[in-house]
Amino acid sequence: MRPARIALLLLFVATGVVADEGMWMPQQIPLLGDELRELGLQLDPDAFADLTAFPMGAVVSLGGCSAAFVSANGLIITNHHCVFGSLQYNSTPERDLLRDGFLAPTQAQEIPALPTARVYVTTKIEDVTDEILDALDEETSDLERAKQIDKRAKAIVRQCEAPGNVRCQVSSFFAGERFLKLTAMKIEDVRLVYAPALGVGNFGDEEDNWMWPRHTGDFGFYRAYVGQDGKPAPYSPDNVPFKPQHHLKISTRDLDAGDLTLLAGFPGRTSRLVTAEEVREAQEFVMPTSNRYRVALLEILEEQGSDNREVQILNASRIARLENILKKYTGQLEAFARDDLLREKERSEKRLEEFFSREPQQAARYAAIRQEFSQVLAGKRMTRERDMLYRWLYSASPMLSQANLLYRMSVERAKEDEERDEDYQERNWPRNESRVKRTQRMIEPTSDRAGFRWFLLETGHLPAGQRIEAIDKLLTATGREDVEGRVDAFLDRLYANTRMDDLDTRLAMFDESTDQLLARRDAMIELAAELRGLGEEIEDRDRAVKGAEYRLRPQLIAAMRTMKEGRLAPDANGTLRVGFGVVAGYEPRDGVFYQPQTTVRGVLQKDNGERPFDSPKKLLQRAKAQEFGPYADPDLGTLAVGFISTVNVTNGSSGSSALNAWGEIIGLAFDMNWEGVAADWVVNERYVRTIHVDSRYILWVMDAVDGAHNLMQEMGLPVHFPR
Repeated sequence: MRPARIALLLLFVATGVVADEGMWMPQQIPLLGDELRELGLQLDPDAFADLTAFPMGAVVSLGGCSAAFVSANGLIITNHHCVFGSLQYNSTPERDLLRDGFLAPTQAQEIPALPTARVYVTTKIEDVTDEILDALDEETSDLERAKQIDKRAKAIVRQCEAPGNVRCQVSSFFAGERFLKLTAMKIEDVRLVYAPALGVGNFGDEEDNWMWPRHTGDFGFYRAYVGQDGKPAPYSPDNVPFKPQHHLKISTRDLDAGDLTLLAGFPGRTSRLVTAEEVREAQEFVMPTSNRYRVALLEILEEQGSDNREVQILNASRIARLENILKKYTGQLEAFARDDLLREKERSEKRLEEFFSREPQQAARYAAIRQEFSQVLAGKRMTRERDMLYRWLYSASPMLSQANLLYRMSVERAKEDEERDEDYQERNWPRNESRVKRTQRMIEPTSDRAGFRWFLLETGHLPAGQRIEAIDKLLTATGREDVEGRVDAFLDRLYANTRMDDLDTRLAMFDESTDQLLARRDAMIELAAELRGLGEEIEDRDRAVKGAEYRLRPQLIAAMRTMKEGRLAPDANGTLRVGFGVVAGYEPRDGVFYQPQTTVRGVLQKDNGERPFDSPKKLLQRAKAQEFGPYADPDLGTLAVGFISTVNVTNGSSGSSALNAWGEIIGLAFDMNWEGVAADWVVNERYVRTIHVDSRYILWVMDAVDGAHNLMQEMGLPVHFPR
C-alpha cells in the first residue's frame, strides 16, 4: 500500500471505532476488519475496498436513492418510493400504476422510467487534494478561494469524463480538508420492471412514515440497458440489458436479533460536525420556517386534487416529497427539544476549549477561528428570511422553476464551459433537457397558481432591508391598492401570457439564446429574468461564505479530531459508504420495548380497506390462510415483514441493500425510526435505528401475491406459489 494512501486511510479511521457511529468509505473497511469479524463477517474485509469486486461492484446509485444489481441481466432492486416518480410519470387515471403497481411479464414489456432516471456504478475513488488546494493560502480571498476550488474541480471532472460513458465528481471530506475524485459508469437507459401495489409499497403512508413498528413492503425493480456494444447509450428499443460484473443474491436465511447487518449505499448529507451556532440556526429558524412553508403548500396541493384523480396524480410526487421532509423535520425538532441537542453541542465546544486551555497558543488560535467563523455565519443570517422565501418561490411554482431553468440555460450557454455554473455545464445539458420532459408530469396550472399565490402574499411580510424588489415592483405596477388584489391581477397576467405548461414549447426554448427567449414575450420567462438579479446576488454571497468555510471549518474539525485522538468519522456527502451494526430492538421510553422484527400479523391488524392501510385482496387472503411457504420465520412462527438495525442512515440511503455476513441481501433500508431521526446531527446509539423491509417479505409478495415469477427465476430463486 502506498504511503499516501495509508495517510489518507488513517485520517478517516482510528482504532476502537464502534459499529454504530459511522458511514464509512469502502477503503476504510479493511482497517475495521477485526471488529467486523467479531460481529460475524464471513467475507474478507479487504474486498470492500475494491469497487470492482464483490460485493461493492453490485452497489449502484440512482442519483438520490441507492440500489443494487440482483441478476446478471442488469436487474436492480431499490425502494418502492425510489421508483415512485416513474410510476407517477407513466400513470393516467385510466392506467393508474401508482395505485395498482406494475409488473412487466417480459423484458419487452418493461417501460421507460423517468426521463431523468440514471444508474451510476462507482468504479474508482482517487485523492486529488493537492490538485485542488495547491497555492491557496491565507492571502487568498474567500471568494477567490471558492472560485479556484470550483474551477479546479471542473477541470478534473472534464479530464475524467473525456473518454465518455462515465460520470465524475470531486467531493470534499471533512469540509474541504480532503478532496476525492469519484468515477462512475453512467447508464441512462433505465426501465421500470416491477413495483407492488401502493397498498404494499406505501402501506401506512404518512401515518407510519419515520415510525416503528412498520409493515411496509417498500421495494421495486428497475433494469439497466446499454447499447448492443455493451456501452451506455440513450434509450433505444434495440438496447440490451447491462451485464454487471457482480450481482447480489436475495437471502431467504433466518434472521435474528444480534445478526450482523452491513449497509451499502449513497447517504446524502449529515451535519454531525457543525457548530452549536449552526444547530441553533437550524432549530430556531431553518426547520420551523421551512415546515411552515411545507404545510401551506401541502394544504393547497391536497385541496386542488380533492375531487380530481388526474390532479392528484400530477401532484403526487410533489406531495410525497413535501410530506416526507415535513415529518422528518418535525421529528428532528422534537428530538432537539427532548435530547437537548443544542446544549449538548455547546457542552462539546466547551470541552474543546478546556482541552486546548492547557496550551495557550493553540487555545488562542482555536478561539480566533471560532470567532471569525461566527462572524461569517452572522453575515449569512442578515438576509435569511428573504433568501429562504426567494428559493421557495420556485418550489411553489414548477412553471416558474422551468422558466428559470430555460432562462439560465440561455445565459450560461453564452459563457465558456469552465465559467458556467456546474448545473448548466455542457455535461449536464442532457440531464436538464430530461428535467424539462419529466416536469411535464408535475405541472398542473391551477395548483401552480394557487401555490405561487400564497408565497407571493408571503413576500409582503418580509422585513425592511430584505425585500424582493423585483416582486414589489411588479405588484405595484398592477395599479391595485389592496395586496391580494395586486397579487391576483399580477397572476391573471402571468398565467394568461405564458406557455410554460406546454412541453413542446419548453423543448423548443431549450436551445434558444437569451434574446430569442425574451423575444417570445412569455410572462414566466420575463419573471425569471427579473428575479435573476437577486439570485446572482445570493449566489455570489454564498460563494464567499463557502470560501470562508473551506478555510476555517477544516481547522475546527481538526481540533475535534485532536481531542478525540483521531476517532472522527466524516459527514455523509452523497458518496459511496458502508455502515454496519446488528439487528436490535430498543427502548423508546420507560417501560416500553420495541422488538426488532415485525410480522404480517401487524399488516392484518392495521388493514382497514382504506388508504393508507388497504392491502391487495390476494395478500390478505394468503396472509389470513397463513400461506407463507418457505418464507416463514421459524422463530416468529409467521412471516416477517420488517426489521431494524443499529446502522444509521439519512436521505439518499433509501434503497441501500442490507447485507448479512455472507454478502446476501437480507432487506432494503427505507426509513429511520422517529426517536432516532435527529441522527443527521448526532447519533444516540441507545435508540437510533434503521428500518428495513425483510427480504423474505419481498420474495413472498413477488411469489404469492403478484406472481413475479419471471423475475424470481431470473434471480435464480425457486417459485413456491405457481399460478
